[in-house]
Amino acid sequence: MTKAQDQKEMVGEEMNLEMIINKAPDEIKKEFIYRKYLKGSFIIHPFEDNDYLYILIKGSAEVFRQSSNGSMISLYKYHSYSCFGEVEIFNKDIKTLSVTAKTNCETIAIHKTLVYKWMQQDFNFTSYLIEHLAAKLITSSDTVAKLSLLTVKDRILYSIHAHYKIGDLKTLTKHALSSEVCAPIRSLNRSISQCINENYIDFKEKRFKVVSIVKLENYLEKIF
Repeated sequence: MTKAQDQKEMVGEEMNLEMIINKAPDEIKKEFIYRKYLKGSFIIHPFEDNDYLYILIKGSAEVFRQSSNGSMISLYKYHSYSCFGEVEIFNKDIKTLSVTAKTNCETIAIHKTLVYKWMQQDFNFTSYLIEHLAAKLITSSDTVAKLSLLTVKDRILYSIHAHYKIGDLKTLTKHALSSEVCAPIRSLNRSISQCINENYIDFKEKRFKVVSIVKLENYLEKIF
């Protein structure tokens, strides 16, 4: 089967990234960089330059960004055979967002020069990246819109969960949280007391603590 016939056959199927990777040109495959990450560790650190496309081949990961008012927003959740890092490849002025391993993860890192070369040789890969970027735009817009409609309590729990996931909850102060959720201290304190009474969080010695991450995530899943 010729390369053209092979690609025509793939167009007729439901394309996914695993299939595309399996059919990648050998000259591209031999340059794949395989990496492993432990649960809770950074796959990509925030505010860095990035020249690599990351393909998650095992595990799950989550992407966080800081909004204009300072709040931490969970934008995307990735599972096996999805990718990230492509935005920075196509725009050198964009810095990275925080990508954290939710479980033990394995990735393939591909330098941007190889990404360009692969795109020239495989329309299916190019099509996948375009569809992926479009889906990201819609998801991030929907997330921001939903956050604007949340109550102070909901925004507090959302923000605390985000800080918990990226590992800096111990540094979160009431003043910083007040700015993140756009609520005055008096309103913030009332909602914090409500969250404590409902056993989502605790606040002792000026530090926040998640009482039950399972209960908190179940609650957030309902409002999102």
